[in-house]
Amino acid sequence: MNKVSIQNLVKGYSIETTVREAARVERFSELIPVGTRLYIVHVPGTNLQETVALAARLRKEGLEPVPHIIARRFESVPALDDFLGRLAGDGVRQVLIVAGDVAKPPGPLESSLQILESGLLEKHQIRTIGVAGHPEGHRGISNDVLRDALRRKNAYARSTGAHVYIVTQFTFAAEPVIAWENSNAADIGHLPIAVGLPGLASAKTLLKFAMDCGVGASVQAFSKRAASLTRLLTVSTPDHTIVGLARNKESAPQSRVAGVHFFPFGGFQRTAEWANSIASGHFEITADDGLRVTATATMK
Repeated sequence: MNKVSIQNLVKGYSIETTVREAARVERFSELIPVGTRLYIVHVPGTNLQETVALAARLRKEGLEPVPHIIARRFESVPALDDFLGRLAGDGVRQVLIVAGDVAKPPGPLESSLQILESGLLEKHQIRTIGVAGHPEGHRGISNDVLRDALRRKNAYARSTGAHVYIVTQFTFAAEPVIAWENSNAADIGHLPIAVGLPGLASAKTLLKFAMDCGVGASVQAFSKRAASLTRLLTVSTPDHTIVGLARNKESAPQSRVAGVHFFPFGGFQRTAEWANSIASGHFEITADDGLRVTATATMK
């Protein structure tokens, strides 16, 4: 296993935060590298103006704000237009668009494809766009529909020249991602893939989020490594998944997996420090294909 392959996979990682979490962080640029894509999660109850203000703050810190745009939370297309306009006015050039989990949307928008096809992203010069990927499926959407969505997102990228990339749901194992990419290669096409990884939270917390999100096969793989109560209460790292993805990239350089995205689940600083250490090469590969950090890398 080539250590550089692991570094290359983690370098340029993205990570996410919320408006509430951001209020407790003095400067994100002291925790993550300048230029890092920092996603702003639109959790229920978030005021859109707070998202705009946080995006402006992150831009001033030299980071790349990537707000979540959730179709099913907008009461109208003009409301979405207004929000994108305010974001663009503060320098936002990238977004992540998803349908959302609202059972009864307040307006006509129900899918991320409707946002793509509205023309509003072009209007506001937002030309780098993340879209969702589901290696382990979606409990509310059939695989056929998911594949069709990938094809249509590819078509949008080709017809508009936008840089569209996939951010997957978080996973506990490399195998489901590799299998999904191989079986959907034609539909994924040339879209780069950022693999979603859980950050450094306790295993108990990660399993709770996994069950809520419907993550399937990789939960079984994770559970085998966190079977005891003691381990469920300790902090887990996504090292085995990273090693598996990097090994696959070595053997299949045509893979569209281009990097990783961290879901920190409240452990932002710990996750950032760990990711910075791996990206900087301050680690050793263990006998069981894990990663042992040898020095902590920070931005300070």
